[in-house]
Amino acid sequence: EEIGFTWEVYVSQPTTKTNEKGFISSASVIEAFLSLSPSPNAIKVYQAIWNKQNKSKGKGQFVRCVKRRTDKSDRGGNVVAAMEISNVDSVDKVYRIITEHMKLGEVNPKACECMRCYIQGNERLDEEQPSQAIALYNQALHSANSTPKISAQLPEGAILMKRARAYLQRASNHRKILKVLVKDLSETVPSTDTMQLLYKTATSHPPLSASIFSRLAQDSKLQQMKWRQTRYRHDMYEFALLHAARDSLEATQLLPENANACLLAGECLAELRKLNDSAQYYQRAVELDPSMEQKLKNAMEKNRLSQEFMEIAKSSGFSGDTLRLALDVAA
Repeated sequence: EEIGFTWEVYVSQPTTKTNEKGFISSASVIEAFLSLSPSPNAIKVYQAIWNKQNKSKGKGQFVRCVKRRTDKSDRGGNVVAAMEISNVDSVDKVYRIITEHMKLGEVNPKACECMRCYIQGNERLDEEQPSQAIALYNQALHSANSTPKISAQLPEGAILMKRARAYLQRASNHRKILKVLVKDLSETVPSTDTMQLLYKTATSHPPLSASIFSRLAQDSKLQQMKWRQTRYRHDMYEFALLHAARDSLEATQLLPENANACLLAGECLAELRKLNDSAQYYQRAVELDPSMEQKLKNAMEKNRLSQEFMEIAKSSGFSGDTLRLALDVAA
């Protein structure tokens, strides 16, 4: 009868929520082991707490690896080998543990590069540096796409979800600038009372009319320039949202049973004012995870009210572009 083996990996649970810069978190170590495993059953990973804390001076994670027999005759899963490794502080160290200590064979270097960029991207995302995060996620996905599927269980769906979050962060930054530009633009546009006063002045004092109209022409050019800046920033905002929506929808294809992927797709579509589509993904998220129902109840009601408002505004003559800009600035 064939004898099989599996490695059980226990990763120390962090005692604090923060992780020192330059060292990957416990959750990232777990994800690296699972993703770099040569086969789905070769490595099982658990988070653990030990009574005796790791005394190593290193800042990385403490890992205990246990090799067990898995053949049917050995129901107890006898331990064949065991080892403890401290200061597991990078994807490269996880790679060396799998290939050199566990001797599970070669792992495609592209898989290692994918995970390295993915985890670094997560760090940049947490630091609210979306552009750097997006660049790293791009590298991670490029490496994943050039890696044979049998070499690793790379988290392409999770990477797409993270990149979508990064694009949402970028969109949020664009919207902050957009609000400033719109406020600045509104301050350069004279009020109705001001225009009436200027008209009365020009008609009652003809010698002043030329200078008044000249000033209005100059102000008009300034307003046009500011309007172009506003439209450009709004286009950048929508462009980031489109990227976020694309990534989130692709993630739902790769992770069809993942409620969080559907939730993210719903959020991205709602930001794009695709409210009916957003509601469908929210509903799918609730079907997959009923505990989300209360959380999404308000979001779905907000979608419904926003849809009604947009329909009323359009019927009143507001164009799609103007309406979207107004809603995005007001959000």
